[in-house]
Amino acid sequence: MGDDPDVDCDVLIIGAGLAGGSLARQLSLEQPDLHVVVVDRATEFRPGMDEPSGEEFSNYANRVLRIGPYLRKHHLVSSGLRYFFDSPGRDLPIDRMSEIGGRTPHPIPTYLIDRPAVEQALCELNRAKGVRVLLGTEVPSDGAISLDGEHGHRVRTTGGTIRCRWLVDAAGEESPIARMLDLAPEDDRNPIGAAWARFDGCLSLDELGSKPWRGRVPHWGRGASPAYFMYRGYWIWLIPLSESQYSIGVTFDRRHVSPPVASAEELLGFLREHRAIAQILGPRPRPEGFGTQRRFSRFAQEQFSVQRWFLTGSAGTVLDPMFAASSWMFTENNKLIGEFIKSDRAGRTHELPGMVHHFHIRMRSRFKKLLNSPGHYLSRGSFDAWSAWFALRQRVYYNRIVPDALEDHRILLQFSRTHGTDCDCDAQVLAGKLARLLESADRLTEEFVGLLDRQEAFHARNQGMFLDSRSFDQDEVLLGKVFGRRDWTAEIPADERTYEIFCRTLVHRLTELSGESWDEAGFKAAFDPDWDSRQSLAEMYTRTGADHD
Repeated sequence: MGDDPDVDCDVLIIGAGLAGGSLARQLSLEQPDLHVVVVDRATEFRPGMDEPSGEEFSNYANRVLRIGPYLRKHHLVSSGLRYFFDSPGRDLPIDRMSEIGGRTPHPIPTYLIDRPAVEQALCELNRAKGVRVLLGTEVPSDGAISLDGEHGHRVRTTGGTIRCRWLVDAAGEESPIARMLDLAPEDDRNPIGAAWARFDGCLSLDELGSKPWRGRVPHWGRGASPAYFMYRGYWIWLIPLSESQYSIGVTFDRRHVSPPVASAEELLGFLREHRAIAQILGPRPRPEGFGTQRRFSRFAQEQFSVQRWFLTGSAGTVLDPMFAASSWMFTENNKLIGEFIKSDRAGRTHELPGMVHHFHIRMRSRFKKLLNSPGHYLSRGSFDAWSAWFALRQRVYYNRIVPDALEDHRILLQFSRTHGTDCDCDAQVLAGKLARLLESADRLTEEFVGLLDRQEAFHARNQGMFLDSRSFDQDEVLLGKVFGRRDWTAEIPADERTYEIFCRTLVHRLTELSGESWDEAGFKAAFDPDWDSRQSLAEMYTRTGADHD
């Protein structure tokens, strides 16, 4: 590359989508003297795979990006996640399907965003803040990037050569840095595929079902709820984007199923095989923006570098559309990138190796904890199995993840700036107590599904049941911690309580299926609170029914 760049800047972000556009906005607000440039080969933003935003992104959008007023004016505020369960014949009308969801909205609001619209709005907001956004500007695939953390990176684009001190790759799975350095080898530990489209002309959930069913959610109704329809080996999402438009897609585990969804017509045909989905689609749905992805799992082994380059968004990590994992991941990466740049600019270069070391521990930990076990997708089609597992995950989420995000990862940053690279944080986090708790929950859930199958009871409560999610995602103990200063020493007792509730739920259900009465004292005597003991569900159940007099 030539000696004289066409553009000199502090930060160059490759990719103007949600991850890159959000980071540019964050930097322009937190460090307004930075000269930030964003390039993207697209000239307009098109629909892709949609997902609802979680609490992490919503808090980031409201407090850090300051786009809450825009989102509330132009996008839907979510009335909370809903899960529906069907018969083996997929023929239940929606008001007879078992349901998990809140009767009232969650106290921490989230958004249902029309992603291309938000990306366009971020472009305009960034330009208004002095960020130079160059759309229709491509980074060629070969030899376009010269990494030099000391003297400045150089990136050759179709609009000229750009030199920057800090380089961020937010270009999605076409990530030029990940390709150049071979950071994301093919990884099939999470063999998930998906197909999706946006459908106009749909019916709102609030137009369907009986009057008593609609009255079960009396405040906001279900019309602004992301709805997940759960089946054995796959699930179908419905994300409302307006009164009559849904993003609808199917996500499946290739270890178990592979539905015919290679075109919009095939996807529509498959969706109509499900009676409740056919109801929502209405007589004349109009698909647009069809997409498909055969492989999801992606994890770049390096996402932060002391040489002043970074990955964010799906350039770094891709897992599963459920749980808004994508927006959660890039929100966290963006904040950590901002902290790195602050330390670097302040001359605290001695902190940078420790920051990179601990940031990578966090990314590896997140990826490992969100990987689907081989039996995970099988449990999704059972109200009994999924309700117990999901309640455990949500309790952990509000115990640990949300408080950490709401205070901008204070404890992680404290460790990263004081521990250096020779600490034992890697072992403590990646093989720590929380990781082992989640592994135990997956193991017991798979055992529970096997026991349900043995009794031909997998679908036994998929009709007519309603679980108010407020019982676990608005738990007073956990929500009481969310907005306070995070105390990680208080999280272990909360996890221990969560584990006991989870095991009690599974054993109680096995007792019901056997026609026995519940024995709380027997369960207390049988239950081993140490999940590292690998106590089996069968042992808990058998000993609960034993004579403890």
